[in-house]
Amino acid sequence: MKATSPVIAAYLLGGASLLLPLAARAEPAQAKPVQKAPAQGQLVYALASASQVQRPADKPAQIAPVETIDLPLAPSEKDWWGATLELSTVLVLGELLYKTGSQAMEDDFDYEIDGNAAEFFYDRLTTGASWKYDDNDIGMNWGHAYAGALYYQAFRNHGFNYYESTLGTFAASTIWEVFAEYKEVVSINDQIVTTWGGAVLGESLFQFSEMLAAKEGWLPTGLSYLFNPSRTLRGWFGYPSPNRFDCSQTQDSFSVYTGVRYASKDKADVSSTMAMLGMRAAIDSREGKYNTLSGTPSRVEMMMETAVSQEGVEEWQMATQLLLASYGRKHKGGGLASDWSHSFYVGPSTGMEYTSLGLELDEDFYAVVNLLGLSMGANWSNQDISIDLRGDLFGDFAMVKPFATKDYLSQGRHFWGTKSVLWEGEYGYAWGHTFNLSLEASYRNFLLGMKLKSQRWSSINDKENERAPQWNPNNSDLDFDDARDRYEIYLSYGISKDLTLSLHHERIDRSGEIHGIDNPGIYSRLDDSEQRSWLQLEYYYY
Repeated sequence: MKATSPVIAAYLLGGASLLLPLAARAEPAQAKPVQKAPAQGQLVYALASASQVQRPADKPAQIAPVETIDLPLAPSEKDWWGATLELSTVLVLGELLYKTGSQAMEDDFDYEIDGNAAEFFYDRLTTGASWKYDDNDIGMNWGHAYAGALYYQAFRNHGFNYYESTLGTFAASTIWEVFAEYKEVVSINDQIVTTWGGAVLGESLFQFSEMLAAKEGWLPTGLSYLFNPSRTLRGWFGYPSPNRFDCSQTQDSFSVYTGVRYASKDKADVSSTMAMLGMRAAIDSREGKYNTLSGTPSRVEMMMETAVSQEGVEEWQMATQLLLASYGRKHKGGGLASDWSHSFYVGPSTGMEYTSLGLELDEDFYAVVNLLGLSMGANWSNQDISIDLRGDLFGDFAMVKPFATKDYLSQGRHFWGTKSVLWEGEYGYAWGHTFNLSLEASYRNFLLGMKLKSQRWSSINDKENERAPQWNPNNSDLDFDDARDRYEIYLSYGISKDLTLSLHHERIDRSGEIHGIDNPGIYSRLDDSEQRSWLQLEYYYY
């Protein structure tokens, strides 16, 4: 894993000590007592594939339905002044931080205002001359997702819906890129990550903040404060925000897990034993009042996980996904235990993922925005048995460390004179797709699951839209193609209502190619497989 953790992790976890003492929050809704289902498999790499929120009610369920008065909600009033004030505060604080560190970023400065300032900014906004893919460090670039989440929540906290808040995030990102960072390129990749990634992360944290406020324990309470800092601070100063969701029929889940993992790579001939720590959360409103494209995303899922060995932090994984709306049908069986019920759904979805596995040259790194996709699933169940099938297909914008890098460097080559982002950050920009498929079958307290995750990315090769500083002109351009296939099987047993034990095995097949564009004689290829096994203990909060 990279020496510096992603900015998003620092923001989400590093501020906990400041926010935990805050006590003002909305009154939690009363939850009906429900049994809990055996844990399903780990969501480390396929949140979209895990059927977290579809368990038969008679089985111990991981999801606790929350009951409130079932009355239609009046539309939230949009508070333009409140949203403007909150957004302005975020932008001003960001500009102060930017100015503080500007000396260290002088290498990124390509422009100066020369002459008419109004004309300078007009051209910067309306022409494509300044719009480029930048070459910043990955921590800086992926940190824009958290900045986007703050922009997004500035609107969401004040009565705007998902789509309005996403448009507001794009406008705020454009203001930042064009005006605040006027000495730099208007970063295309920052616009994508801030807008799409920020909307996905912002909506996830927005909904989870409300959900966790109703859970018992210091951890859910602390994360509730942290996930929506503006709402927390306003409550701290006596301006509490009411919950914006009618939770009738809504199902939710929050759990933390730990375990021990052994991983070995075939060709690299390296192995490692690691201690794991992670969390998962999900909210399913498909049977509530929000299952429309114009409303609140009807299902939200998130996971975060880190793994530590004697060498340090070896793994960091985070993923979140939104089901924007769905069309579905449900058939309930008769009153007998052997009678079967079945249901299905299909709908548009979006998501994001950050994965760093391994150390130094053996690190496998990619950060992905699942721009738009299609999700579908089906369930068959009776009193004792439940079968869940889920699948997703996304179009991706990705930041990828080419897997063939190790072979490329072993030939005595380097990235100088290629894409500047490869030289500066050892990663490149790519388009591609992600496909998820999962199947789970449970019988009483036992659950058996299988997952497949397949990803393909090809580098974006467009010199005209790449930042090419004079000190590193791209005169020996490279193209790369990467593939990842992950297969997992797991067996889980529900020890009690809130505790499960599971055994997992995963195989990861990786391959990558690097081709010379300006110099066709350049070619590198690397293929490797990794075997991973772990024992996991998971605790669920109510």
